[in-house]
Amino acid sequence: MNPAVYVIVLNYNGRRWLEACFKSLLATDYDNYKALLVDNASTDDSVGLVATSFPQIEIILNDSNAGFSAGNNAGIQRALVTGADYVVLLNPDTRVEPDWLRQLITVGEDAPEVGILGAVQLTYDGDEFNSWTETALQSHLDELRHPATARPWMPVEWVEGACFAIKRPVFDAIGFFDPIYFAFYEEIDFCRRAACAGFQTALVPRSRIHHQRGGSWQTNAQMRRKRDYQCDRSQFIYHLTNPRLTLGQNLIGYLTTLGTKTKDLARQFSLARAWDLLRLQCDVWSQTLHWLRKWRRDRARLRQLLLI
Repeated sequence: MNPAVYVIVLNYNGRRWLEACFKSLLATDYDNYKALLVDNASTDDSVGLVATSFPQIEIILNDSNAGFSAGNNAGIQRALVTGADYVVLLNPDTRVEPDWLRQLITVGEDAPEVGILGAVQLTYDGDEFNSWTETALQSHLDELRHPATARPWMPVEWVEGACFAIKRPVFDAIGFFDPIYFAFYEEIDFCRRAACAGFQTALVPRSRIHHQRGGSWQTNAQMRRKRDYQCDRSQFIYHLTNPRLTLGQNLIGYLTTLGTKTKDLARQFSLARAWDLLRLQCDVWSQTLHWLRKWRRDRARLRQLLLI
């Protein structure tokens, strides 16, 4: 029997995407998977839509908008308790090709060194590469244009959480997503922690999904501003918590990031952006005990693994 897979769709007010997402997901040609909706207290009747139109989909209801890390952790815990060999995170604003999952699991089973796998992302309504693929995978685009002749997988530093397949042993080694990240950078942090534990992250050229990007963050200007704030906040925390570096080296990374954002602000100044950047610093430094504890924990785990 093929490995057991749990596909988790984390949702917050993404009702407009869910029907297409689950229709494509249920057309997947892999024969041993379950689908799970984890809802972060949506107010747009997302849960009602899924419960009515897709009764075969299991649903977990969070009491509040727990964010990406904590929200997905609830689903991951459920998947592992039920014996999943792989957990796959899938954004609601995606449509998948029928063989997307089979391609991921085939590579995972053929490459024991790989712990995390991701798919190539295309535009939601077309077959062109989307902005993430064009930016993060720029050096691989020529090969990715010809998936039939591409390598079965290519080593990468990270893959985006919109399609993020994780082998069970990775969780056993490094735990779940770190809830210090409400949104953004949590998958990059997870890949970094996995790499420190000896797991390779892989992009699978023949696994393809269509991803709108942005989802509920694109609803209005207020949500886009919240998105930018959360992304910047997570970026600062990510640079402060690299377990491969000393605390002093991480502080240099933080100051470099702050300098870049200050220059960007000077080029396109607005009071709102200036206020958000100031508020961000207060936010990050008010969390000092949390991110310092994370850095120490991840660094201790890395040292322990290097000694074994």
